[in-house]
Amino acid sequence: MSQTHELLPLIRKKVGDFLYPYGAFPDEDYEQAEGYETDYFTSGDDDPMGDRYRCVTVVSAEKLVPLFVELCALLPPRVHVVLERASEDVYTERDVFLSELEVEREQFIDVFKAFEFTFAEDGMLGIGAFGHEIPLEIFLADHKEIVLFAPEIGAVTDILKAHGLKARKLEYFYERSHTHLALTQYRGLRGAQFDYLHVADRVRHLFGMHLQQDDDHNIDSEGNPLGLVPWRAIVVLTPSRRARAGRRRNRHFLQEFFLTAQNRRQARELLEARLERDGCVLQSLDELFRIDVADLPADVRPATELLQRPGIWYVGEKTETDVHWH
Repeated sequence: MSQTHELLPLIRKKVGDFLYPYGAFPDEDYEQAEGYETDYFTSGDDDPMGDRYRCVTVVSAEKLVPLFVELCALLPPRVHVVLERASEDVYTERDVFLSELEVEREQFIDVFKAFEFTFAEDGMLGIGAFGHEIPLEIFLADHKEIVLFAPEIGAVTDILKAHGLKARKLEYFYERSHTHLALTQYRGLRGAQFDYLHVADRVRHLFGMHLQQDDDHNIDSEGNPLGLVPWRAIVVLTPSRRARAGRRRNRHFLQEFFLTAQNRRQARELLEARLERDGCVLQSLDELFRIDVADLPADVRPATELLQRPGIWYVGEKTETDVHWH
C-alpha cells in the first residue's frame, strides 16, 4: 500500500462515474462498481450476536452520507459506538475505541453529522455503532465501504434498492494497490475540523470511549512479545487534594511523558507513582502508544541505558485544559 505525504491540491479522483473519497482511492485508474453483496454467518456458541447476514456496500462519494444516515435509522434506540483511527503506535495499524455505556441512537447520528465530511472522506477514520436490543451493527470503514451485520436483511436491502443499488459480486478497489490519506494532507483542509486526530478525540471523549487493548500484553502485529519498549503518554491530571487546598476549583491539566515499560499496565503504574510524587492525581490516560526513539528530536532522545530498564525519562510541561474527559 502506498502512502503519500506531500501537500496535495484539493482534487478528487474520479474514474468513469465513480467518485472516490479524498482519503482512499486506487493507485491505478480503476472504476469501482457500485452495489452491495451479502453473505450469511452461522455463529458459534460463544458469539452473542447470533446467526446473521453481512452486507458490504460501496457507493460513489457523493451518495455515501445520506445512505449511511438512513441505514443508521435501523439501529435500536440505544447503541454502543465504535471508532477506528489510524494508530500512532509503531506496532499497530489501527486503534479501536468502544463506548463503555450505551448512548442514544439519535445522539450518535447527530455527532456523525457534525463531522460527516471528515468521517466520509478521511482515509484514517472509521465509525459505527451496534445494539443489543436489535443485534444490528453498522460501520463506515476507512475505505468508506459500509459494512452491516443484521439478523434479517430485508429492511437493509429495501433501503439499498431505494438508493438505486443492486446486489452484485464486487471487486473492491482496496484489494488492489491503493492510497490512504488524511484530509490535512490537502491544501485548504488544515483546520481542526478536518484533522482526524482532533475529530477522533472529540468523539471518543464525548462518548466515553476506551481503547480496546489488553494492558498486560505487549506484542507486535504478528503476535511476537516485545518486552521493554519506549512509550509516549499524554495524561489528564489534577492536583492532589492537599496541593489544591484552599483553591476554588479542581483544575485539570495535560502532561506529556516518555518512558520505558514492559506493557501498558506497568506504564500506567510508573505514571501514577510519578504524579503522586509531584502532588498530582492521574485522572485518565488519554494516549499511550509505543514509539521509535529514532523519530524523536535529539534533545528528547534518551541515553541507551534508560531504554534497558523500566522508568520515565522525559517529563513535559503541564498545560491546563477545560475538558474533563474520561
